[in-house]
Amino acid sequence: MLYFSIPYEIQTVVKKESSLTGKSVRKILIEKLWGETIEKNFSPALRANLSKLEEIKALRKNWNGNNSKPISKKIIKKAKTLIIDLEKQPQIFPTANDSIQIEYDGENNSYLELQITKKNKLSYYKVDKNGVESTGFIRFSPVELNNLVGVFYE
Repeated sequence: MLYFSIPYEIQTVVKKESSLTGKSVRKILIEKLWGETIEKNFSPALRANLSKLEEIKALRKNWNGNNSKPISKKIIKKAKTLIIDLEKQPQIFPTANDSIQIEYDGENNSYLELQITKKNKLSYYKVDKNGVESTGFIRFSPVELNNLVGVFYE
């Protein structure tokens, strides 16, 4: 978690905006920082994935033609939190079971797929370069996911 002091002038402006909009001070600060960070520091691949998550967030009931429900905002938020810190950006897809699937394609038909759900673990399915399949779980952590992806691409 990142902590920093906020100058009094900014606090005053944010508090005023909070009273006018009804949003929490924390939410306003995050929105402002989020917008600044996207424009200044994020790679094109990450920006594309954040945009994809916004598209997923806009999906409505029956988005896949099979009466699927929209993806919950909690899962969208978790996905954003995770992908921001990934060293290699995945492909991102919504699923009909209220989760987000992220995928990596490797050499020789190798494949890594993970599910982001409301749980604090990521489930994965992997096919390595030799065609060996495996499944498992890792903690919901960019560090653990970066490690798994690093081993996948070795």
